[in-house]
Amino acid sequence: MQLIDTHAHLCDPQFDEDRSAVLERAQSKGIQWIVEIGESPESWEKAKQFAEDSHSDLKTSFHTDWGSQALRTQLQKPLAFWTCGFHPHYAQRMDQFDFGIMTKFAFSPLCVAIGEIGLDFVKSTASREDQISLFRKCLEVAAELNKPVVIHCREAQADTLRILKSFFGGMGRKDICPGVIHCFSGDLGFAEGCMDLGFYLGVDGPLTYPSAKNLREVLSKAPENKIVLETDAPYLPPQGYRGKRNESSYLILIAEALANLYGKSLDEIARITTQNALKLFRLHEYNK
Repeated sequence: MQLIDTHAHLCDPQFDEDRSAVLERAQSKGIQWIVEIGESPESWEKAKQFAEDSHSDLKTSFHTDWGSQALRTQLQKPLAFWTCGFHPHYAQRMDQFDFGIMTKFAFSPLCVAIGEIGLDFVKSTASREDQISLFRKCLEVAAELNKPVVIHCREAQADTLRILKSFFGGMGRKDICPGVIHCFSGDLGFAEGCMDLGFYLGVDGPLTYPSAKNLREVLSKAPENKIVLETDAPYLPPQGYRGKRNESSYLILIAEALANLYGKSLDEIARITTQNALKLFRLHEYNK
């Protein structure tokens, strides 16, 4: 069984004391790949280095068969990739940002997406206008580089969908997956609108919460080929670990909950969501 944690923050200081052990536990639970999220200029270099370090034991060039089963069985830790973005919390500092530097970072061969970007009308202290402006600038970078996007959306469904439609609705690029709605928590209309644009829905710990009936109802109506798994570690731990630090090894619990929701085996859900994630981040060369 192979799983991909499509959204984690393992460079967070909460992992400084045991990051290596966290990665080994993830590997032991079948997590073969992790996507580390760079959400601010301060985090980009760390995320980039984290990804590069995970590949450092592979004595091969970037475009060879790193994803082969033989290589994976030799590794003690998952292979990591990373993303480069501006979380909406940083929108009030937008005037200080050099988007040219962001573009240079995003050219890194292990940078697989632009994100985490989007709108947060709940926790962010930045104005809605600043958040929308930052969101659009980040989408412009993604369009320039032709990279998928990792979308943060909290209580901002209408604005998020409107902006995404303005960028992706008329592009005629159905063969290219625009990205993923991280920690999906919206209604069915929002889900369908995003999926129509080619987006995947990111599913994490809240799926396991007893109170998440609406989320389960929406996801039960979403096609399996539009779902990817994520932890958002160290945040949003699954039921049984709430109040504690989340980590990538707990992804198995989210996969089990999704398997129960769809009435499928764990192995089948792992296969489907892993293929979805490989397609989302265009990583098929790592799964030969």
